[in-house]
Amino acid sequence: MTDGKDVPEHWTNQWIGHGKIKVMRDKATYRSAPASLAIEALDGPAHAQVSQFFEVKGGQRVKLSGWLRADGGANAMLAVQSFSADWKGIELKVVGNALTGFDWRRVEGDVVVPAGVARAAVVLMLQGPGIAWFDDVSLDGSDPGAGAEPQAAARPKPSGPPKPKHSCDPAEGFYPDYPHAWRQIVDGQLKRAKEGPAAVVFLGDSLTLGWNEQPHWKEHYLKFGTVNFGVGGDGTPQVLWRIDHGILDGLNPRVVVLCIGINNLWLGYDAADTVKGVEAVLQRLNERCPGAKVLLLGNTHFFDKGDGKSRRRVRDINAALAKLADGRRVNFVNFSERLLTDNDELKPEMYASDKLHLSAEAYAVWAKAIDPVLEELLNDHK
Repeated sequence: MTDGKDVPEHWTNQWIGHGKIKVMRDKATYRSAPASLAIEALDGPAHAQVSQFFEVKGGQRVKLSGWLRADGGANAMLAVQSFSADWKGIELKVVGNALTGFDWRRVEGDVVVPAGVARAAVVLMLQGPGIAWFDDVSLDGSDPGAGAEPQAAARPKPSGPPKPKHSCDPAEGFYPDYPHAWRQIVDGQLKRAKEGPAAVVFLGDSLTLGWNEQPHWKEHYLKFGTVNFGVGGDGTPQVLWRIDHGILDGLNPRVVVLCIGINNLWLGYDAADTVKGVEAVLQRLNERCPGAKVLLLGNTHFFDKGDGKSRRRVRDINAALAKLADGRRVNFVNFSERLLTDNDELKPEMYASDKLHLSAEAYAVWAKAIDPVLEELLNDHK
């Protein structure tokens, strides 16, 4: 990534699935001087890529390698995308990825270009909020020889662990496209737990993880000695699994800010079962962190109003969660209704384009709702 001014030379093709991004030549963060290529998500999560095309033949074997790094909840991926003559995508082969919480990581892999390919591109991809860096990307092709190598039979994606019957049963998380990624994230949290106490733990899913990119996180919460243990896609079974496997051991938090439950919908759990899952998490927190107080947050609304089922689901869950609070050890705060219009629709300025994740304005509403309670709970420990 040595040549170029604002963007490394040749990396000019962009594709944005959703969200907004900024592509730049980063002279402050790199693996090899003087710069890396950085893709930054703006105003919430994004799915986007930059690419560079190269000459290729069907059956050709190419070797792709590079150094990747991510921060703020991002997932950085290095891949080869192949196309037909009329620009139809044939295959996207990811050779490796890097997740938030780790230093520079070298990835490499061999890719056999499928038959019928007319052109291909090296792809640098960002998924999620935050920023992804790429450096020392290298492509070394070799001739296919006498003829194209036969395509290997497509292998089914690993299915991951079975879904637990109830949301109060612990279960590992799993990303089909990146089978080892979820455990890598948990390993990073276990490593942080061994480093010593944290006064405040934010625990939850991608909504919690999104705090990492908010100025208020750095300017306010980090002053309390706060860690962010949000994981994208997690429901109550995954939070229970993480707690059971020690992510809180050694942290001795004074307050746990818990925001969990929205992903239970995609996992197939109804509102009543979701409440049982949250109740199980509260019980586990009491067992693992007996000295901690819990700031339990209501689920946020999502998607368009439609027939109103999603609004009823969120309100049923939040009404039940409010009853779990005793005002002493467990305190409940619900700011979800502040993100809706008078007509029960989402306020556009409060949500990312997927109508699920939150905007910077929504995180400001979140902060205004919890900050007084959080500071009171911390003062109670003094």
